Amino acid sequence: MDSTSNYEDSSVSGDDSTVPPSSPLFLLSSDSPGTMLVSTIFDGTGYKSWSMSMLLGLSCKNKLGMIKGTILGPSPAFPLFEPETKCNDMVVAWILKSLDREIGETIMHTKSAEKLWNEIEKRFDQASRIKIYQIRKEILSISQGTSSISTYVNRIKKLWD
Repeated sequence: MDSTSNYEDSSVSGDDSTVPPSSPLFLLSSDSPGTMLVSTIFDGTGYKSWSMSMLLGLSCKNKLGMIKGTILGPSPAFPLFEPETKCNDMVVAWILKSLDREIGETIMHTKSAEKLWNEIEKRFDQASRIKIYQIRKEILSISQGTSSISTYVNRIKKLWD
């Protein structure tokens, strides 16, 4: 079975009210473009932590398919064209809402949630040699000192992740 889906059903009209609640295209009445799915705005640092939080938030909203490419892009001939477009736009808004203004301004014209996610990933998920060197140097310079063992281990783990 193909992992992509287009949720095509001849008995379904393009009206939002006919999107079943189990569908990834379903939006709750409480979903809004201003919803923050993560607690911290991504400013270019801590990409792994931010992306894991976003993935968790999108998963909870049943919207991972919008960024993973498992929901086919909307086509005007598709019966659920309008709901899929709205869902895509909502996910784009949620992602942009979680980004620092400067980062958001450089990618805000990307219309596809999947393309937007891929652009952010391409830009920030690549560890440079300089960054790796700096992190390793910082890890080597950490000492427990007067910190508790859990505080000490958490500092190391945060750098390592």
